Amino acid sequence: MPFHIDRFRLSFKEVVGKDPSSLLSVKLSEYTLMKTPVKKAGFIKGLIDNLSRKTSKSVAKKVMLECGYMMRDGVSRCINENKIKRTKKLYADSKNIKDFVTRLSKQGGGNLKLEGNTIEATYNRCYCGSVSKTKERIPLTYCYCGAGWYKRLFEEVLGKPVKVEVLQSIANGAEKCELKIRI
Repeated sequence: MPFHIDRFRLSFKEVVGKDPSSLLSVKLSEYTLMKTPVKKAGFIKGLIDNLSRKTSKSVAKKVMLECGYMMRDGVSRCINENKIKRTKKLYADSKNIKDFVTRLSKQGGGNLKLEGNTIEATYNRCYCGSVSKTKERIPLTYCYCGAGWYKRLFEEVLGKPVKVEVLQSIANGAEKCELKIRI
């Protein structure tokens, strides 16, 4: 799923309590004018670097996590309701959590493996359309948008809070993306 300025703006307001233009020295409207993957990735790198400097790495992660997690009317969603409904049905049809994780992995939910109360998710390619087509190294913080996607999915399906951590990402120079989902 590609990066969306409206989602970023709303998640920034949600986490920081201000409009991003009041704190960041980046014009978000410039992103919509960019046509090439290289320019978009460069903008995103600069935005995340700026976000981390002007707030903190912790706040920057929360902003990006919310970006992937949010489900508001009128805003593009990182995860759609149909995916959640299909995954809830898969969970209901599964014998137990281990069976569910195995079945979800086979359906294209990533390479998922259950270890105790943690689901390890790995990918051999980057699914973010805004950065996957370049060699630009994107700060790992950016990939918390994908962590938000997983957080929304598993919280909706399991009906309880989960924590998601990004361990490494292809966009940041690793050979694979790796996340831990604590359920």
